[in-house]
Amino acid sequence: MNSRPRIGEIVVWGLVLVPAALWLVDGPDLTTGRRWGNAQSVLAIGQVAGLAGMAALSLSFILSARLRWLEDYFGGLDGMYRVHHRVGLTAFGLLLLHPIGLALRFAPADWGRAVGFLLPGHARGAVDLGVYALWGMVLLLIVTLTSWVPYDKWKLSHKALGLVLLGGALHVWFVEPSPGLPVAVAQHAGLWAYLTALMCVGLVAATYKTVVLPLWPKSRYTVTEVTRLSDDVLEVDLSPVDGRIEFVPGQFVFVTFHDADLTRESHPYTLCSPADAETLTIMVKALGDYTTRLYERLEPGVDVSLEGPYGRFDYRDGGGRQIWIAGGVGVAPFLSWARNLAHGGEGMPTVDFYYCVHERSDAVYRDEFEALSHEVPNFNVVLVCSVEEGHLTAGDLGDVTDTDIFICGPKRLTEDFHRQLRRRGVSDARIHFEDFDFR
Repeated sequence: MNSRPRIGEIVVWGLVLVPAALWLVDGPDLTTGRRWGNAQSVLAIGQVAGLAGMAALSLSFILSARLRWLEDYFGGLDGMYRVHHRVGLTAFGLLLLHPIGLALRFAPADWGRAVGFLLPGHARGAVDLGVYALWGMVLLLIVTLTSWVPYDKWKLSHKALGLVLLGGALHVWFVEPSPGLPVAVAQHAGLWAYLTALMCVGLVAATYKTVVLPLWPKSRYTVTEVTRLSDDVLEVDLSPVDGRIEFVPGQFVFVTFHDADLTRESHPYTLCSPADAETLTIMVKALGDYTTRLYERLEPGVDVSLEGPYGRFDYRDGGGRQIWIAGGVGVAPFLSWARNLAHGGEGMPTVDFYYCVHERSDAVYRDEFEALSHEVPNFNVVLVCSVEEGHLTAGDLGDVTDTDIFICGPKRLTEDFHRQLRRRGVSDARIHFEDFDFR
């Protein structure tokens, strides 16, 4: 992803604000003949928050559906997932504010009634459904944002959020007005139509991601070779069963290994191969339970399903002078790029490649990169070992004038370099990065 703002994100936030704009133009009269006061103010805040929150929640599901045609508007799937994460958290805050705003109209005169409003027992099905959806969202988001939950369990909790969207949509459609509390959606045809359309698309996206996508035919491959490059890095070669996939160097796929010793979850891996390769290569680092088990048990002959390719991390988006910075397993797209250039791929920039590792034994592709530096014109490789010379900084890169800088690695690495490069005067348009921290 290029770090400059993308039109997709601007459009998404605009769509979140549309319900508030429609409410302001022709919202319900909450004063009911009385002077506008504190109670009416919190009611207005609660209503607008609920409307915008449902729009944001619907959009978060659309962004998570892995629609490849949308990638260009966000700079890649990683960019879409970042916006999905921010919009989802915004939806959580707004939807939490919705009942709080409605409940506070009883305060300070009756705090008991205000607290009770946030709990089920309203004797109105649509209101209680909204309460259940609210607390279901709170519980599931706590799980979603908890790093110690195993990845496969985390994915299940994330999928269950679709039920929250369904409960919220039913609440919007069927909630009836209370005395002195008109329902904005029911009284505003344009607002009702807008939210209904957006929620329906969100529900379709959630169904597609949860039900249809797992059943959709995938590209079939077989593991033909497994090489353990170090104590925790595995290289896997995959051969096509029914035709190879077409991809751009640096793109990634979601991989499912069909092995009895492994769970059937899919994980994203960058393709390390050049664009014309018949056999695909991925690199796996043992970082958690699943990848450790994969490292220990995977052998040739296992069937594999590939979904993709995804991603817009492409050196051809840069100019003739480039700097590539890899941290750890973030080396994968650069390996694909360098191999592609060695195979006579498009574009031949002048490149300084910084391969950042903790210690020399972690640089599992060092010999190949050094060999490629002799094959590819103007391709210079610099190994940076933090235990020997400290961490690489933007000040170590030399002249960065008119230079495109591509970064892939741990989130802290990309964020630190982005800040440092901006301080050095590098524009956002020249800073490109990819982030696999989808969780």
